[in-house]
Amino acid sequence: MYLNKLTVYKGDVTLRQVEFKKGLNIIANTIVADGGTGNSVGKSTLSRLVDFLFLSNGEDIYKEKENGNFIPQMYSFISDNVIMIELEFYDSSQERQVISRNLAIDRKKFKYYVNNVALDRPGYEDFVASKVFGLTSDKPSLRNTASKFIRNTNDKMQNTTKFLHANTKPDIYDQLYLFLFGFDGLDLLRDKGKVQNEINNKKKHLAAYRNPYRESTLRKMIKPLEKEADVISGKIEVFNILGVEDANVRDLVYIQKEISSLTIKYSNLKARSSNIGKTIEQFKASVTNVNDKELFELYRDAGVSISDHLKKSFEDLVVFHNAIISNKIDFLSQGLQECKLNEDEIKSKIINLQEEETGLFKSIKEPSILKSLGMLYSELSSIKEKIAKSQALLDRIEDVKSELESLENSKSRIVDKIVSETTTLDENVAEFNRFFGDLSSKFYGERYIFDLVFDADIKKCRFEVINIVPNSTGGKKKGELSAFDIGYIEFVNSIGLPRPRFVIHDSIEDVDDNQVFEIFSKANNINGQYIVAVMRDKINSWRFTDFVENSLILELSEDDKFFKI
Repeated sequence: MYLNKLTVYKGDVTLRQVEFKKGLNIIANTIVADGGTGNSVGKSTLSRLVDFLFLSNGEDIYKEKENGNFIPQMYSFISDNVIMIELEFYDSSQERQVISRNLAIDRKKFKYYVNNVALDRPGYEDFVASKVFGLTSDKPSLRNTASKFIRNTNDKMQNTTKFLHANTKPDIYDQLYLFLFGFDGLDLLRDKGKVQNEINNKKKHLAAYRNPYRESTLRKMIKPLEKEADVISGKIEVFNILGVEDANVRDLVYIQKEISSLTIKYSNLKARSSNIGKTIEQFKASVTNVNDKELFELYRDAGVSISDHLKKSFEDLVVFHNAIISNKIDFLSQGLQECKLNEDEIKSKIINLQEEETGLFKSIKEPSILKSLGMLYSELSSIKEKIAKSQALLDRIEDVKSELESLENSKSRIVDKIVSETTTLDENVAEFNRFFGDLSSKFYGERYIFDLVFDADIKKCRFEVINIVPNSTGGKKKGELSAFDIGYIEFVNSIGLPRPRFVIHDSIEDVDDNQVFEIFSKANNINGQYIVAVMRDKINSWRFTDFVENSLILELSEDDKFFKI
C-alpha cells in the first residue's frame, strides 16, 4: 500500500496538493536568508491530515498541544469555510482508492467519503482498516495500528516499540505486534478465549455440584438407600402375598406408589423452575445495572469479539448487550413456561390421586393394614426422594465432566493450530531482524534485534529491542526507530505481507548529520515511502543536495504556510 497524493480543498478551490514519491519524501521549510524561523509553518500538518483521514479526531490540527486551546486563525479558517481533505492511494492489490473527510470543529458535522461515495463512519472505518492497513478483524484497532506508521508526536518518535499512550494495556500491544508480524491466529485466540471461558464456568458449576459431596461419595450413599427401598417395597408386596381380600387395599397400594413417584417429579420441576426464575431475574438486573466499563470487561473476559462499530458509543454497546440478554431471557422464559406447564399437569394428577386415596381410606375395613401401609409408603417416599436428589446431582456432575472433556479437547485442537501459527510468527520475526539488524549496524555500528516471543498457552507476548545502549534517548533513539520502521517496510516487501509500505516521521533535528545522511540514503532506495519533516538547515550542506532536489515534496515558509493563512 502506497500513498499517492493528498489534496486540500477550500470549497471548490484546490488549496494545496502534495504528491508522494517512492523512497524518500522530505517536508521542509524554505531557506530564510534574513534569519527568519522555519518553525510554525505547518511541516507537521501533512502528517496530521493523513492521520485525520485515518480517523484521528483532528484536534491536533487546530488546537495548541500544551493547553488544548483553539488556535484562533485555524478555528476561524475551519469554521468559516468548507475544508475537504482527500487522500489518493494504491491498496495492496495496486488498485487506486480515494478517501476524504471534511475538516470541522463540531464532530457531528463530520462526513466521510470513499471513492466519492458518502458512507457512514463505520463503513468508512472498515474500508480504511482493510484497504490501508490490511485489518480484517476489530483487533488491533485502526487507531492503534495507525500510530505505528504515523510518528508525529515526541512520544512516538522517542519510543520504538511502545509508541501508544503510556497507560496502554499489554494486551493491546500483543494484538498489534501479532498483526504486524503476520500472525494469522488472532481468530484462534478469540476462539480459545471463548472456550476457556466456558471451561472456567463449567469448573465453577462442577465445584458447586460437588459441595458438600463428590461423585464417589454420592455413589456410596445411593447404594444403601436403594437396598432400603428394595426392602420396603418387598414388605409392601407382602400384603398381596398374604392374600388381602380387600380390593381397596390393593388400589391404595397402587395409588400411593403413583403419588410417591409424581411427588418426586413435581419436587424436581419446582427446583428447576426456581433456578430458571432466579437466572432470569439476574439477567434482567444486568440490563439496567451495568456501566460501560463493566460491559467492555464482561465481553473481553468472555472472549466475545465486539466490532468497532459497537465501540463508537456506550449507547451502541448497551443495545448490543441488552439484545443478547433479551435473547437469553426469551429462551429461559420458554423453558420456564414448559416447566410450569409440566408442574401444573403433575400437580393436577397428584390432586386427583389424593382424592381417590382419601376415598379409599374411608372404605378400607382394616385400620391396622392401613396404618402399616401408610408408614411403609411414607418411608419409601422419603428414601426415593433422597435417591432421586443424589442421582440428579450425580447426573449433573457427570454431564459437566463430559462437557468439560469435550471443551478441553476443543481447546487442545485450537492450541495446536495456534502453535503452528507461532512457528510462522517466529520465522517472520527472524526475517525482520535480518533487515533491522543490518540497518542499525549501518546507521550506528550496533546490531539491534527485535525480540518478539508469544506464549500460546497464556496468550501473551514479550517484546523488546535488545543489544542497545541502555537508556538510549534523543537522536540515537530516533535513529533506532528509523532502522526499525524502514526495516519493517523491507520485511513486508520480502514476505509479501499486505501491510502499509510507508512511514511518516517528524522532527529528526537531534539526529547526527551522518546518521541522517545514512537514513536518507537507505530510505531513498526502498520499495516504500519514508516521509519525514525536517528543518531545512539540518539538510543544507552540499551532500544533501541531491536529496533536496529529488525528494522534497513540500516546502513551506512564513509567507506560504500549509493552509495559506
